[in-house]
Amino acid sequence: MYADAVLSVFSQRYSSARDKFINNVETSSIIERLTHHPHPLKGPKNEKLFCDIAWAGNPKAENIIVLVSGLHGVEGGAGSAIQADFVTRYRRLPPDVCVILVHAINPWGFAWASRGDDQGIDLNRNFVDFDSELPASKGAEIWKELEQGKTDIATVAQDREKFDLLSEGQYEQPSAPYFGGKEPTWSRQLIEQLAAQIKPTKRKQVIVIDIHSGLGPYGFGELICDHPVDSQGHQYAVELFGATVTEPSLGTSSSGTKLGLHDYFWHQQGDNVCFLTLEFGTFGTQQMLQVLSDDQKLQQKGKIDWSDDVTMDVKHAMQDFFCPDQKQWQELVLFRGRQVIEMALDGLTEHANHNAR
Repeated sequence: MYADAVLSVFSQRYSSARDKFINNVETSSIIERLTHHPHPLKGPKNEKLFCDIAWAGNPKAENIIVLVSGLHGVEGGAGSAIQADFVTRYRRLPPDVCVILVHAINPWGFAWASRGDDQGIDLNRNFVDFDSELPASKGAEIWKELEQGKTDIATVAQDREKFDLLSEGQYEQPSAPYFGGKEPTWSRQLIEQLAAQIKPTKRKQVIVIDIHSGLGPYGFGELICDHPVDSQGHQYAVELFGATVTEPSLGTSSSGTKLGLHDYFWHQQGDNVCFLTLEFGTFGTQQMLQVLSDDQKLQQKGKIDWSDDVTMDVKHAMQDFFCPDQKQWQELVLFRGRQVIEMALDGLTEHANHNAR
């Protein structure tokens, strides 16, 4: 369906993904602003790490679309490809729309082929109020059962209730997966700074699309909405994207309800903000838990030796799971990514025209 040149925007590795994104941004006619935010640490080959933020169109536009990639580090390949593809496809944007591309918000995780950040924190569980009592969860208990051999990955993967509990997020055990941290991370602080620049309350409409991979059917791009079902954000999501929108709280999603989501931060920015997760499925829950478990155990050993064969096996398995180097999967991701962006742009234009009547 797509020529190899079109699919060349995909990369499993941070450095090449960033190079492709920056090259496309720098030759694009729609980019008005580009900022590079250096991460305090470096990559496995001592390379510098950045979150790059590009503003396409008029930064003062009344309507904003924010496209985020790499919140879960190693998942960044899909989002990076969609972002790099986007800037090559448009020569102009509607005058009342600005598209902000947040590339590799967790550059350490992308570079080191990990889902979390350098502290082992799941950034999509980090958006809680750390000045208040932290939420309780049974996630760490299920991980402990796995470690002690009281259950196994296949059993947890096939038990939807147990999987949802394991993955909802936990704040007790740093060595267990889905750990939300004890304080705001570097990436969360950067998101908060971006929101302060956008000033959502002064815009007509803000749509945030956070791109992930790994959960759900192979190649399917699920739009997950965690807005309360009676909220304006949920209503607008359905208006924009119709029946493809799923809702964890209603049991219609491949994802269960979660703690500390990135979504919840943006929900607090105003009723005119609509947040959706665009999740691309790969090889199923059991394989996902296996690669995450192997990486979790590797992280617990301390400093990672990037030249070690066992390390490379674990990291390559992570990259192959979350960003398969398969043409069919890449075509499905690019098609759906383009479709969602175009539906968002069309929706904002129709919304503006409707309000002008």
